[in-house]
Amino acid sequence: MNTNLMLGVPDIDHQHSELFRSFEHLISADMSEDVISDILSRLTLQICSHFAAEERFMASLMLPDSMLHDHHQAHQKIVEDLTQIHLDTMCGQETPVEKMISKVAHSVSNHLVVYDLELKAYIQ
Repeated sequence: MNTNLMLGVPDIDHQHSELFRSFEHLISADMSEDVISDILSRLTLQICSHFAAEERFMASLMLPDSMLHDHHQAHQKIVEDLTQIHLDTMCGQETPVEKMISKVAHSVSNHLVVYDLELKAYIQ
């Protein structure tokens, strides 16, 4: 992962790296339709686990309430988008896996730049 995207918090930086490693692996993997649902479920769990850890960390910082709220809402939006992708595939919408994963990876990457890097100012 690009060092400019690191917060300097080992656990959070490691989780970010693992997420992007998962995205890269999933985009390059040749998968059958049978495993897509399982892959999306595991990715959703990984992302939700990361967001929960990040929010626990954020609670330890002296962040303004509005910042916590906005950050949480941004997490919720990513999870909702991923859930919609999962539902669409379950309903038979045929979107290439690499396109679905790329969309999620872009959302997470954008979130990291817009929201997570903002935390650096509060990290001692």
